[in-house]
Amino acid sequence: MVSKEQMKAAIHAAFDGAVADGAGYTKVYAVEIRQKNFLIFRTTTVSNFALGFRPGQTDFVLVPIEEKNGTVVAGTPLTITDANRASVKKRDLQGRFVIKTTDGQTFRLTIIPSVAKILAATYQLPVEQKAEYEAFTALRDALTAA
Repeated sequence: MVSKEQMKAAIHAAFDGAVADGAGYTKVYAVEIRQKNFLIFRTTTVSNFALGFRPGQTDFVLVPIEEKNGTVVAGTPLTITDANRASVKKRDLQGRFVIKTTDGQTFRLTIIPSVAKILAATYQLPVEQKAEYEAFTALRDALTAA
């Protein structure tokens, strides 16, 4: 199993490869866990993201990522700006950061300072991102202040 530092570096490298001038962004790891309950079973879908932003700005880039054996592959980036952002909530009932876009997409992201290796059992990637998390809280507070 890769270390938290190696996983963080792999996430950042995947983001940098998918986004023009990716190295100029502060990046945090985010996870979205969606559950649907049916009569006889429940489904859980876990999606991993790298969220990149520039301090002092309200635009950010959300890149879906997939991890396999320590290798992180980036999907198609989605840039969220003031023009295509419909709403932002600091916390929903489950403590998630909720972003809605004008085209109807909704992201319910959990972003925490440190993801323990034990959470890898729930398909979350183990990372240590305390400094990046502190920078992210400033962005989150700026987006939800309006």
